[in-house]
Amino acid sequence: MNINCGVILDLIPLVKDGVASHESTLLVNEHVLGCESCKAEFETFKSIQMDEQPLRDRKIIFDIKRSIYITQVVILTLGAIFGIALSSSMGMFYNFIIMPVIGGVACMSFKEKWIFAPAIILILTYLWQTVLGIAEYGISGTSLTMGLYYSVVYAVLVVFGAIIAMLLRFAFERGEAYEKNEK
Repeated sequence: MNINCGVILDLIPLVKDGVASHESTLLVNEHVLGCESCKAEFETFKSIQMDEQPLRDRKIIFDIKRSIYITQVVILTLGAIFGIALSSSMGMFYNFIIMPVIGGVACMSFKEKWIFAPAIILILTYLWQTVLGIAEYGISGTSLTMGLYYSVVYAVLVVFGAIIAMLLRFAFERGEAYEKNEK
């Protein structure tokens, strides 16, 4: 079969990257046996360091994962700040939604390190409420303990959201395992 060199030149990079079909690979290999110009192009691709490709791919994947991680940290931080700021307003009841979401996202994003999320929320809420209490009441026992209640409630809500996320992850993993066993 006589195939145009332009078609073969288009297929050579796909063959070298290992993404061409078996038939295309056979076609290119057969063609380069009889065509010197295509064989030279094929050899040029062969001389390119193929070891650099997986390293480049790993770097790209690492960069994507880092970008996603940074985005998740920013979202969690902004959510926590927003929720904590709502503590001293009528919108504080939104925290019954915001704090469990923070816990769930922390659990999904940080796996075993999710436990830091309730601790951070506890500390930040306590600091925020203490500063507001001192500003309103001065330094007193009330201003120092007032933030403790919100802090504990918010930390418990974060833990509650993380537990829900763990249960969902467990259920989905079991469902996938069940589907694999059914096939």
